[in-house]
Amino acid sequence: MNLALPDLCLFKRHLEEALFTEGVARGAWGLASEAELERWPHCRIWVESQTRFIEAGRVGLRFRVDNYPAVAPTAQPWDFERDVALPTDKWPKGPGNVSKVFNPRWNAAALYAPCDRAAMPRHESWIPQFPEAWWTPDRTITDYLRFVHRCLNPAGYGS
Repeated sequence: MNLALPDLCLFKRHLEEALFTEGVARGAWGLASEAELERWPHCRIWVESQTRFIEAGRVGLRFRVDNYPAVAPTAQPWDFERDVALPTDKWPKGPGNVSKVFNPRWNAAALYAPCDRAAMPRHESWIPQFPEAWWTPDRTITDYLRFVHRCLNPAGYGS
């Protein structure tokens, strides 16, 4: 791996920013391992979830982040222990945006989200609907994680 790649350097810097590290400290998300950047252009990050959506209380995501942040990341639910795609029957399920965002019938290799590179094409109508989530080059991985975290932890619901 070339540690001098501009996209990797910027991604690493974003992992060191206060918003990302605060989320780690709160238990909202975290890297699957200390060696994640050795997997470039992939990075595995877990996101906390209410257990009513996924029994484990967190979902693992394997991000593809090449050309970051000029190009939006894409994430696939991932089984960290086996290091394989999470079987679709184990994806988070539930009301609200949970089953919309985690929708393997749409694409079993990506999330249906306004910040995901696989979902953005042909969804330009999302720009005014979800301006806080639509990916632009000034976004960081933390913006993507906050979107997923809000989806899996809606206000007003206990675990």
